[in-house]
Amino acid sequence: MTGSFGGARRSGASPTVRSASRGARCIRNRELALLSHLLRLAHDEWNALAEVPRIRRLEEPQGRLRWLDPDEEARLLSECRGSRNAQLFAITILALETGMRQGEVFGLTWERVDFSRGVIQLEVTKSGRRREILMRQIVNDVLSALSGARHGRLWTHGARHAFEAAVARARIDNFRFHDCRHHFASWFVMRGGSLAALKVLLGHSNFQMTLRYAHLAPDHLRAEMLKTETPADSSAHDQHNPIGTPAPVAVGLVRAGFN
Repeated sequence: MTGSFGGARRSGASPTVRSASRGARCIRNRELALLSHLLRLAHDEWNALAEVPRIRRLEEPQGRLRWLDPDEEARLLSECRGSRNAQLFAITILALETGMRQGEVFGLTWERVDFSRGVIQLEVTKSGRRREILMRQIVNDVLSALSGARHGRLWTHGARHAFEAAVARARIDNFRFHDCRHHFASWFVMRGGSLAALKVLLGHSNFQMTLRYAHLAPDHLRAEMLKTETPADSSAHDQHNPIGTPAPVAVGLVRAGFN
């Protein structure tokens, strides 16, 4: 079975996959993940395999990260506020300030908005797990200001084209609605939020997905290095680096671009 799947072959070593274009690697890896799951079932549940062969997946390029700088964000929100789509401003605020997925934003119903607790309850998510989104004050304010009946879906019509038009009018390049999620995550980390908290907020199924934002965390490597140094290292640091003198570790990390 594994010998011909997607160009994989067995030869004593682990099955592998021949080179594929960058665009096809993600798709191929999803197929390999499904195959790996079926093989585990054949071994664990059906007793059809003596052992589970290893499936080596292709290395995937890191996904794009695009966030808005403060000036871009202000321009976009200004255009959204002036849009003929009266709900576009609230939709965009919700996306930028919560990191919710596009389907979660547009599929949101009033039953899932709990103003008394200040949370949005998501029952059906991509990871299959329930999660709660804490509402920042601006999210609470824009949702509270929405008119109409408080039942069913929040949004009465779509906003994709209106959002794209607002981005164009704001003269912002290369920014899609899904990038609102990256915007939230990137600024959350750059302003000192922890990666562990971000994983929960974004609903990631594994920490590897959250680590794509790790390089944006200010001082996170420096803090971990200083926290794990030995007492002898700390003593030497105090002797050779009087107060006000940068530590060698910190200087090295700054030069390496981790500041």
